[in-house]
Amino acid sequence: WDKLQPLIQKGTYLIFDLPGQVELFMMADSLKSIVLEMVGNQWNLRLTVVHLVDSHLCCDPPKYISALLLSLSTMLHLEMPHVNILSKIDLLKNYGPLAFNLDFYTEALDLHYLMQYLEGDKILSKQYRKLSAGLCEVVEDFSLVSFVPLNIEDKESVQTIVALVDKSNGFVFEGLRAHQKTGEAPPEFSYSATVKKSYLEHAMETQEKYIPDSSFTSIKIKERRK
Repeated sequence: WDKLQPLIQKGTYLIFDLPGQVELFMMADSLKSIVLEMVGNQWNLRLTVVHLVDSHLCCDPPKYISALLLSLSTMLHLEMPHVNILSKIDLLKNYGPLAFNLDFYTEALDLHYLMQYLEGDKILSKQYRKLSAGLCEVVEDFSLVSFVPLNIEDKESVQTIVALVDKSNGFVFEGLRAHQKTGEAPPEFSYSATVKKSYLEHAMETQEKYIPDSSFTSIKIKERRK
């Protein structure tokens, strides 16, 4: 606290990089206790959990379902503003074609379409496929999980993530009071509150930029829905 207090007083943007041990986020109460302390009256920080998932997991339905379940469990356990990210999206094309358009994986809706790819796998048992279908239903019932694609070397992609983080914890609106007298918008408002792209628009633009070969998939989904 003694080392962080001067940084907090200066309004420093803090990033806590945690190890990738899922036990910390899903089961252990130690991290949750620390987070609750930091958002309490003493620290009074505006925190957002940013959960990074490797985008190549989308190429493997069972792994993608696992990522969905991990994201949901983390959100329910930590009970904090949460942004789920599909990272390294620029490398996704190196892992093979996607079964669906990128927006299918970012929005995490209609997950039952994944079952046809599990049914075609003779190695997986019937019980495993039934379990996977049940897990997909759980994720859909909560309707909390969605993802945002990220290429860390793309300035616009990073800016979109920063905007979502600042909106989720209310930081973007904090400076409005101080700037009401002057009539000027705070600097963080200029890049956060003015982002107008929807999740779908952002996903489709990302797909056109990094995954151009998967554009045929949306037609398949529309045909099934009919």
